[in-house]
Amino acid sequence: MYVAIRDSQVLAVGYKDVIAGVKDLGLESFELNVGRDLNSGLLFDISREEKLGEVTSRLESENVSICALLVSNDFVGENVEGEIQWVADVGRAASVLDIKTVRINPAMKSDPSVDARGYAKLTAKCIKEILRRTEHIHVSLAMENHGIVGNNREYIQDVISSVKSERLGLTLDTGNLYWYGYPLDEVYEIIESFASYVKHTHVKNLSFSEEKQQSYREPGEGYPRTASPLYAGDIDLRRVLRILRTAGYDGDLTIEDESLANFPRGQRLQITRKDIEYIKSIL
Repeated sequence: MYVAIRDSQVLAVGYKDVIAGVKDLGLESFELNVGRDLNSGLLFDISREEKLGEVTSRLESENVSICALLVSNDFVGENVEGEIQWVADVGRAASVLDIKTVRINPAMKSDPSVDARGYAKLTAKCIKEILRRTEHIHVSLAMENHGIVGNNREYIQDVISSVKSERLGLTLDTGNLYWYGYPLDEVYEIIESFASYVKHTHVKNLSFSEEKQQSYREPGEGYPRTASPLYAGDIDLRRVLRILRTAGYDGDLTIEDESLANFPRGQRLQITRKDIEYIKSIL
């Protein structure tokens, strides 16, 4: 395993150039957010073939890699076809760039009239179509446990079981299950149950009062105040990494510290450096 970071966090701590920031932080890999026009808006335009060569050349010259492309798709919106095609196009670009994983959203709507199984059926249908359109490439889709629907363990399992493809896995967000309201001990149990499907990660942490750590809570209770630096939260990230290693995971550990907004701007770079040092010390 190795430490990476989200491009958005590099910018949030004050760097103007993501690659320069990644290198200054002592890292060699980052996750790149890609918009619907296949332009990150930060670094690279990957919408045309000639641009992909430019991206590859710069990454090689800087000795930096992209661990995953991030897509904020919406499979339950008005333009489902457009969302499917967007993810498929990003997957093809990832293949040319030799990036193995595209992080995708789960169902991001929460309608009381639709249960987890219904959302899972819709999500699986979209993912199957993306995989069909990209059947000749070796890029995986990594669905993040994210939001109200996407952190439901039954939903996650139903999507995996329905799609039944080695090219579908998970972006394990180490904090989102806890954010969702699962007690701390159950968070570890859920992570262990899905560890073999993990293809990418977002590493974050949260803090609750002692009496709330082992109780069920409402999704998002106290957030963002509950967001914590990686080294200071309730979740034992050493234990989480041990679970992942035991399951055979050897990929990125992408830092996503959502606590930064709780601190003065002048402290955010120092906190990020401590996050990185902490994860490296565990490894």
